[in-house]
Amino acid sequence: MPRIRVLWLLLAIAGCGGGGSTAPFEQPTPPPPPPGGLPPGQGNVAMASSNDGYGTETNAFNPGTVTIARAGSVSWTNNTGILHNVTFNPATGAPSNIGSFATGTMSRSFSTAGTFSYQCSNHAGMTGQVIVQ
Repeated sequence: MPRIRVLWLLLAIAGCGGGGSTAPFEQPTPPPPPPGGLPPGQGNVAMASSNDGYGTETNAFNPGTVTIARAGSVSWTNNTGILHNVTFNPATGAPSNIGSFATGTMSRSFSTAGTFSYQCSNHAGMTGQVIVQ
């Protein structure tokens, strides 16, 4: 009788998932995104172009100032169909310029803390800045 109990005990242990389970591994639920919808260190800027009530073309970066953490990046999105670019003023640590494009998204990373001013050289007065903390 003791042999049967030992066999029954071994079968019970094996059936309880004692290392031989084939159930799929459950992935942990990722944390929710931070408020504002962007991961830390990320920024988005829209390139805007419109006509005011008098037929004058108005171009702008929206928002005009973006603040990110060091080693973060900023994406510039242009859905206007009008050529815009991002030209940084000479500064230590500024990323390379973004050439003219009419639609799409271009990004740059910032590895140095500081304030980096930029402009669209195609449109006078279309300026912005990235503050890297």
